[in-house]
Amino acid sequence: MPINVKMPKEKGKTTIQSKLSDFGKPPEQKLSKEANASVSMETTSAVETYTEAPVVCDSELKLVKDEILKAVVDLKEEFNGKLNGILKATEETKKQLGECANRIGQAEMRISTIEDDHGTLKDVVDKLEKRNRVLENRVLDLEARSRLNNVRLVNLPEGAEGADPCSFIESWLPDALDMAPMRVPIVVEKAHRIGPKRGTGEPPRPLIMKFLNYKQKDSVMKAARAKKDMLYKNLKVRLYNDLPTEVHKQRKKYDSVRQQLRADYYLGAGE
Repeated sequence: MPINVKMPKEKGKTTIQSKLSDFGKPPEQKLSKEANASVSMETTSAVETYTEAPVVCDSELKLVKDEILKAVVDLKEEFNGKLNGILKATEETKKQLGECANRIGQAEMRISTIEDDHGTLKDVVDKLEKRNRVLENRVLDLEARSRLNNVRLVNLPEGAEGADPCSFIESWLPDALDMAPMRVPIVVEKAHRIGPKRGTGEPPRPLIMKFLNYKQKDSVMKAARAKKDMLYKNLKVRLYNDLPTEVHKQRKKYDSVRQQLRADYYLGAGE
């Protein structure tokens, strides 16, 4: 706290100068003892005031300085504490970033390995799929060839074939198709129903027959196409080639075209 002290400098100088100037002067010009005592007391009071003022000022300045130093130290400690926390968090962040970088590097390596393996496996899978299609076509061809001698009879009532389906087909089929007597009788190697038994009121199960040779089977199919309406006790029945399911689905796609061709053929025949 600033202290304004008015120092009686001029008065002190005048007193000292008067003492010096009084030396050697006549007695009438000298001050009396009372005047000298008064001047001496004033000078002493002024000197004491001048010397005590700086002491009070230094103590207050020291107190303020101590407070400022303490505040600076406290601020420094607080700043250091916060800075240490920030540095610690920064180090942890750096550590985590390093771990993340390592994990990302490992992930990139694994992804690269997987991509390489995927490319190799894709080539292998493509080759296997191609090979599988070839094998499927071969199996389908073999299945179709194994059914070349087969004929599917549809809508024949259940039980009409009796206990011996082969004998029934051999005797009934030529008459139903109005076939001329053949030099070699029709021989059915095997005949049976397919699928589980059906309930009352449901359509009968198809009957599969296998001829001994393909020529007899081909003759029967030609006669069936010529006959058009094939009957069993006034009930219309039909004969179809026995085909694999895949081949049947492929042929099913051309039903509309086949029907159109048949319609055009019959219209042309009518003209």
